[in-house]
Amino acid sequence: MQITSYHVSNILKAYGKQLSLSRRGAKHKELSPVNRSESITISGEAKRKSVIEKVTEDIVDRIVHSGPQSAMEREAFQELENEYGKELATEELGNMELVFKVIDRENGEELKTLSLEDSNVLKSRLAEITKDKVDNNML
Repeated sequence: MQITSYHVSNILKAYGKQLSLSRRGAKHKELSPVNRSESITISGEAKRKSVIEKVTEDIVDRIVHSGPQSAMEREAFQELENEYGKELATEELGNMELVFKVIDRENGEELKTLSLEDSNVLKSRLAEITKDKVDNNML
Protein backbone atom coordinates (compact mmCIF):
# COMPACT_ATOMS: atom_id res chain seq x y z
CA MET A 1 0.00 0.00 0.00
CA GLN A 2 1.35 3.35 -0.97
CA ILE A 3 0.68 6.51 1.08
CA THR A 4 1.10 9.68 -0.88
CA SER A 5 2.08 13.06 0.46
CA TYR A 6 -1.46 14.22 -0.45
CA HIS A 7 -2.99 11.72 2.02
CA VAL A 8 -0.53 12.66 4.75
CA SER A 9 -1.30 16.33 4.18
CA ASN A 10 -5.07 15.74 4.48
CA ILE A 11 -4.62 13.74 7.68
CA LEU A 12 -2.48 16.49 9.19
CA LYS A 13 -5.07 19.13 8.24
CA ALA A 14 -7.86 17.10 9.81
CA TYR A 15 -5.80 16.53 12.94
CA GLY A 16 -4.98 20.23 13.12
CA LYS A 17 -8.66 21.17 12.88
CA GLN A 18 -9.62 18.72 15.63
CA LEU A 19 -6.83 20.00 17.82
CA SER A 20 -7.79 23.66 17.36
CA LEU A 21 -11.47 22.90 18.01
CA SER A 22 -10.64 21.03 21.20
CA ARG A 23 -8.46 23.93 22.34
CA ARG A 24 -11.25 26.41 21.61
CA GLY A 25 -13.65 24.21 23.53
CA ALA A 26 -11.25 24.01 26.46
CA LYS A 27 -10.81 27.80 26.49
CA HIS A 28 -14.56 28.29 26.31
CA LYS A 29 -15.07 25.91 29.23
CA GLU A 30 -12.46 27.80 31.24
CA LEU A 31 -14.18 31.12 30.56
CA SER A 32 -17.63 29.87 31.48
CA PRO A 33 -17.39 26.89 33.76
CA VAL A 34 -20.56 24.92 34.07
CA ASN A 35 -21.35 24.12 37.62
CA ARG A 36 -22.89 20.67 37.74
CA SER A 37 -25.03 21.70 40.70
CA GLU A 38 -26.68 24.37 38.57
CA SER A 39 -29.84 22.81 37.28
CA ILE A 40 -33.36 23.91 36.77
CA THR A 41 -35.52 22.75 39.58
CA ILE A 42 -39.26 22.91 39.50
CA SER A 43 -41.01 23.17 42.80
CA GLY A 44 -43.51 20.55 43.81
CA GLU A 45 -46.29 23.12 43.56
CA ALA A 46 -45.32 24.04 39.99
CA LYS A 47 -45.28 20.35 39.02
CA ARG A 48 -48.68 19.91 40.62
CA LYS A 49 -50.10 22.90 38.72
CA SER A 50 -48.67 21.55 35.46
CA VAL A 51 -50.27 18.15 36.02
CA ILE A 52 -53.58 19.75 36.98
CA GLU A 53 -53.56 21.87 33.80
CA LYS A 54 -52.84 18.84 31.60
CA VAL A 55 -55.48 16.64 33.26
CA THR A 56 -58.03 19.45 33.07
CA GLU A 57 -57.34 19.97 29.38
CA ASP A 58 -57.75 16.24 28.69
CA ILE A 59 -61.01 16.02 30.63
CA VAL A 60 -62.51 19.09 28.93
CA ASP A 61 -61.54 17.66 25.52
CA ARG A 62 -63.24 14.35 26.38
CA ILE A 63 -66.38 16.18 27.52
CA VAL A 64 -66.43 18.24 24.33
CA HIS A 65 -65.84 15.31 21.97
CA SER A 66 -67.90 12.53 23.55
CA GLY A 67 -69.89 14.10 26.35
CA PRO A 68 -69.36 13.57 30.07
CA GLN A 69 -68.58 9.88 30.73
CA SER A 70 -66.86 9.51 34.10
CA ALA A 71 -68.30 10.60 37.42
CA MET A 72 -66.02 13.65 37.60
CA GLU A 73 -66.90 14.68 34.04
CA ARG A 74 -70.64 14.35 34.75
CA GLU A 75 -70.22 16.26 38.00
CA ALA A 76 -68.37 19.14 36.31
CA PHE A 77 -70.86 19.31 33.43
CA GLN A 78 -73.80 19.17 35.86
CA GLU A 79 -72.33 22.06 37.82
CA LEU A 80 -71.99 24.05 34.59
CA GLU A 81 -75.62 23.31 33.73
CA ASN A 82 -76.70 24.37 37.23
CA GLU A 83 -74.82 27.66 36.90
CA TYR A 84 -76.30 28.27 33.45
CA GLY A 85 -79.77 27.32 34.62
CA LYS A 86 -80.65 25.04 31.71
CA GLU A 87 -79.57 21.67 30.37
CA LEU A 88 -76.78 21.80 27.81
CA ALA A 89 -75.28 19.66 25.10
CA THR A 90 -72.07 20.15 23.13
CA GLU A 91 -71.43 20.00 19.41
CA GLU A 92 -68.31 20.51 17.36
CA LEU A 93 -68.52 22.55 14.20
CA GLY A 94 -66.47 21.65 11.15
CA ASN A 95 -63.71 24.15 11.97
CA MET A 96 -63.07 22.61 15.40
CA GLU A 97 -65.17 25.24 17.16
CA LEU A 98 -67.31 24.12 20.05
CA VAL A 99 -70.88 25.27 20.50
CA PHE A 100 -73.24 24.59 23.34
CA LYS A 101 -76.89 23.87 22.74
CA VAL A 102 -79.70 24.46 25.20
CA ILE A 103 -81.80 21.29 25.42
CA ASP A 104 -85.39 20.76 26.52
CA ARG A 105 -85.09 17.28 28.08
CA GLU A 106 -88.84 16.86 28.55
CA ASN A 107 -89.57 17.19 24.84
CA GLY A 108 -86.15 15.94 23.74
CA GLU A 109 -85.56 18.84 21.42
CA GLU A 110 -83.02 21.57 20.97
CA LEU A 111 -84.19 24.99 22.06
CA LYS A 112 -81.31 27.02 20.66
CA THR A 113 -77.66 26.93 19.72
CA LEU A 114 -75.54 29.41 21.63
CA SER A 115 -73.21 31.81 19.84
CA LEU A 116 -69.50 31.06 19.61
CA GLU A 117 -68.77 33.80 22.14
CA ASP A 118 -71.23 32.36 24.66
CA SER A 119 -69.95 28.86 23.97
CA ASN A 120 -66.36 29.96 24.56
CA VAL A 121 -67.39 31.52 27.88
CA LEU A 122 -69.10 28.27 28.88
CA LYS A 123 -66.08 26.23 27.80
CA SER A 124 -63.80 28.45 29.90
CA ARG A 125 -66.11 28.08 32.87
CA LEU A 126 -66.22 24.30 32.34
CA ALA A 127 -62.42 24.29 32.39
CA GLU A 128 -62.39 26.27 35.66
CA ILE A 129 -64.92 23.93 37.30
CA THR A 130 -63.00 20.88 36.11
CA LYS A 131 -59.70 22.34 37.29
CA ASP A 132 -61.15 22.88 40.78
CA LYS A 133 -62.45 19.32 40.87
CA VAL A 134 -59.12 17.86 39.70
CA ASP A 135 -57.25 19.98 42.25
CA ASN A 136 -59.52 18.82 45.07
CA ASN A 137 -59.21 15.16 44.06
CA MET A 138 -55.41 15.13 43.75
CA LEU A 139 -53.48 13.93 46.76
